[in-house]
Amino acid sequence: MDKNAEIALKLQALRADYAARLPAEIQQLRSLVEHLTKPNPALQLDALNQLRQRLHKLAGSAGSFGFPELGKQAKKLELQTQAWIDSNQLDLGLVRVFAVAVAALDGLAQNDSPKKTPVVSQLAPLKTNTLIYVLEDDQDIADEVCMTLRHFGHQVEHFSTIAAAEVEVLRRPPDFMICDIMFTEEGRETPEAVAIMQQQLPVPIPVIFVSTRTDFDAYHAAVRAGAVGYFVKPLDIIRLVDCFEYYLDRNRSAPHRVLIIDDDLELAEHYKLVLSSADIRAEVINNPREIFEKLQDFHPELILLDINMPGCNGAELAQVIRLNQDWLRIPITYLSSELDEEKRANAMGRAGDDFLSKPMGDRELVTAVSVRAARSRQLSDALDRDSLTGLLKHSRIKEQVDVELSRAIRSGENLSLVMLDLDHFKQVNDTYGHPAGDKVIKAIAHLLRQRLRKSDAVGRYGGEEFVAVLPRCGRDEALALMEDVRQRFGEITFTVDQRSFNVTLSVGIAAYREGVVRAEQLLHEADAALYRAKAEGRNRICI
Repeated sequence: MDKNAEIALKLQALRADYAARLPAEIQQLRSLVEHLTKPNPALQLDALNQLRQRLHKLAGSAGSFGFPELGKQAKKLELQTQAWIDSNQLDLGLVRVFAVAVAALDGLAQNDSPKKTPVVSQLAPLKTNTLIYVLEDDQDIADEVCMTLRHFGHQVEHFSTIAAAEVEVLRRPPDFMICDIMFTEEGRETPEAVAIMQQQLPVPIPVIFVSTRTDFDAYHAAVRAGAVGYFVKPLDIIRLVDCFEYYLDRNRSAPHRVLIIDDDLELAEHYKLVLSSADIRAEVINNPREIFEKLQDFHPELILLDINMPGCNGAELAQVIRLNQDWLRIPITYLSSELDEEKRANAMGRAGDDFLSKPMGDRELVTAVSVRAARSRQLSDALDRDSLTGLLKHSRIKEQVDVELSRAIRSGENLSLVMLDLDHFKQVNDTYGHPAGDKVIKAIAHLLRQRLRKSDAVGRYGGEEFVAVLPRCGRDEALALMEDVRQRFGEITFTVDQRSFNVTLSVGIAAYREGVVRAEQLLHEADAALYRAKAEGRNRICI
């Protein structure tokens, strides 16, 4: 049995163990409720605190293990215990109703059916060096989160107390942390502890917080501790992993691209060097007449534009840029020493989006540009990328074919275009359901993102059809790369309702050669090669 299939079985065993322990846990709750009827204030308060803690854990974990209704009801009961604690008084009539509700939890535990979600396993997991610390005092949830993350090839360490994590974080900082907010037995909340740790680290650690809390204070504390995500229990583990992977993809992605347009060439070059030192790719032009060629070739995510330039001032150039529909989405920030409020207002009213004042310190420049370029990419991704896979949409991947073909024609460099399709995908949807089909789609998208280079572009061309644009990649190199992808994907096992299945790929590759001048030609040839691969029996590559 391969490693990840074994993990999948362990996950199922965890859910079974959880279900087996539920009757005893509910019986313990019923015993604590009986203490509420005793005429002993100290005993009542102790019982209330224990009830709140146990119900809190049950509310957070039940849904994750296939008992959503049980989790919802436990949350309601937890809120009632908290209200009694806050008011410092018990209503015996309500206690009797409460006791009936606790007794009814047993029925919910028996009637709820375990959640059936496809589990993806790989024979050869893709290795990463990502070190993740999971801070969670609920062992069941911790085990599932850790196993799922390891399943995707990450190095994971679990800490059941904040104190243990604090020592290790300062000794060996991880790349990422996933933390529960409340550690009941320690009487501590994680955001405050994490915020203190962050101050002692040279580089802050990105954190995803998980909790049953949905109040503003919990979210606010999470932000102060460096949160990049917040998930409410019961956990949707797949969504959590998606958030984590999205963050990694975003931070592994290509540098931001910034175009500086300024007639002061030395200053512009200074800005370029400063931005380059912060891993921001910057290009400079000081002649507005070069704008069309530079936009077409460089595709900036942000334009820094001086207002006062001879011949064509910044406000006029901004309007020239805005006349082309292809460049409407590129944000234009004026970077100028202009102090006249009327001129600044006029420039902002004529196609500009923002204004930064010269002189500007290096750190301020990097921060201002980083924030604006990141926001530009985020908005562009929302428009350009498929919501299920995070890959480029049909129209945008076709544009990338155009861009890279034009570059290959000018430079004479290699270019390969790959078109691939999932074999018999309709049968997957018909047999196992559309959620299973979505898992398959996301699996191939994830594999493509991991195996291809930063400079490659990958898009979802249709329902189960994908296109990859591989610049500076000859056909033999493309063949070797896609053969690796084909084999790896064929080894992935998907499981739904204890039924396992595999899905294969058919691939067509077209390599740029002299005489190909239109993207449609290259796409047509790749499509023809894909059609041949399917006609010859599928699960193969044709060139």
